[in-house]
Amino acid sequence: ALLSARQTEDEDGEEARPRTLDSALRRLPNANLAAISIPGEYAGAEALRALHRNVNVFLFSDNVPVATEIALKREALKRNLLCMGPDCGTAYLNGKGLGFFNVVMRGRVGCVAASGTGLQAVASRLAALGEGISQGIGVGGRDLSADVGGMMTLASLTMLADDPSTEAIVLIS
Repeated sequence: ALLSARQTEDEDGEEARPRTLDSALRRLPNANLAAISIPGEYAGAEALRALHRNVNVFLFSDNVPVATEIALKREALKRNLLCMGPDCGTAYLNGKGLGFFNVVMRGRVGCVAASGTGLQAVASRLAALGEGISQGIGVGGRDLSADVGGMMTLASLTMLADDPSTEAIVLIS
């Protein structure tokens, strides 16, 4: 009973956090990004649920089968959405860091990265040079594999080319 009871407030009297994507979208109907960090065997279903609701996905989870990754990225492309990951550790979207990220200023450089640590290294080096990140899109380590075919890398490069705040693009692989 304790686990299934609906909670309306937390211990501090604040409104409880939603337990499902649909309840979160009812509270925030304009939300356009879901961050997913659950065991890989379940992550694909949750990511697909988000994509079917026209929500971009930051898929932090690893151990997602490559066939699932391909299906998720195809669905994202069909809907003109991002599916960052699986195993996406870092991203910067519209000045907000996701996952493990360094706090850096906004700037003119857009990045597409297979590795979160690579994206962090480039963002930090750019910051040391006085430059910032317009967008940093993590695609996951397998995106450029022959199986996945660079689907999100190519889509991200197109998005950055169309982004008025991006003047230079760095591909990190």
